[in-house]
Amino acid sequence: MKQKPNWAQIGIFLCLVLFFLDWASDLLIPIVAAILGFLIMRPLERSASRMGIPSAITAFVICAMAGVGLTFAVWNFSYPIAQLAEDLPDMINDLRRMPNPAAETLDKLGEAAKAAEDAVASSKDEPAMAVKVVEGTNFVSSLVASAPLVLGQIVLTIVLMFFLISTGSSFVRTLVESLPRFSDKRAAVGVVQQIEQKLGLYLGGITLINFCLGIVIGAAMALWGLPNPVMFAVIAFSLNFVPYVGAVFGALLASIVGFNVYDDAWPAILIFATYMALTSIEGQLITPYAISSRLKLNPAVVFVAVAFFAWIWSVVGMVIAVPVLITMKVILDQNSSTRAIGVFLGGEEGHGKVVN
Repeated sequence: MKQKPNWAQIGIFLCLVLFFLDWASDLLIPIVAAILGFLIMRPLERSASRMGIPSAITAFVICAMAGVGLTFAVWNFSYPIAQLAEDLPDMINDLRRMPNPAAETLDKLGEAAKAAEDAVASSKDEPAMAVKVVEGTNFVSSLVASAPLVLGQIVLTIVLMFFLISTGSSFVRTLVESLPRFSDKRAAVGVVQQIEQKLGLYLGGITLINFCLGIVIGAAMALWGLPNPVMFAVIAFSLNFVPYVGAVFGALLASIVGFNVYDDAWPAILIFATYMALTSIEGQLITPYAISSRLKLNPAVVFVAVAFFAWIWSVVGMVIAVPVLITMKVILDQNSSTRAIGVFLGGEEGHGKVVN
């Protein structure tokens, strides 16, 4: 007789998993990022090994390039982006002060209420209460406070990725040899190769497309007369790794800056439309054509995955949500008992879409 699943135990297990993902996020984020980096770079390590280049040298070159690239990006773009974030609240306040008949009426009602309160307060003999205004912590201070943790996670990611790449072949070989049956060994090798292929196809293609998109958006913002268009190119390149949300956030950011440049709503609206039009062309035409249909994912599942990982792991979670989803789909597709879930993650045939 087939035993029915104990849903209470399953629910408790899922709650414990969620708690662990949140509690150990500072450690799990660099580990997951290093594993994804290893799977992406393993084909390059294998090719270098066939040419007689030791895996340790390949790993060192890859990790050194990653470290230099991150250092260059932080050195050149951290200040303008931090300055933009520092000025953003004032820009939003300027946007709220736009002429608006309804807002003017509310302001007059507020002034009348304030005058009434002052009149009541002046009739009392009690001394006024002294109020001390404490300035809140600004963005730069928060960034400096979180810098040691972020730097530690980056160093841990690069170091762990070095060890994984340098011992890549032996690591996978040990994993395969630990399985009892030959069919399981062959299936494990197939799963690893599929994950490498699909992650490489996705992240390699998306990185190149986002780089070109950043150049185009930077040029468009320069034509609109926005300050520091190179910064907007970097922002567009980075945010476009986050499906759906990244494009909207980048367009809003550009439109807010545009409003402060022109002090008018219509240029801000047109800047927003320009940004969204470029990202829509990229997302609906260029990316599906360039990456092909082999990475079709259910758009609803992608959106939920991005929201879930954003809730658990913040911004980094939104970036790694799709690679993790691709990895899960490949693994689920290999097992007959979980293949239905893998099919669901991929969406209906002909209705899925390549996300970016």
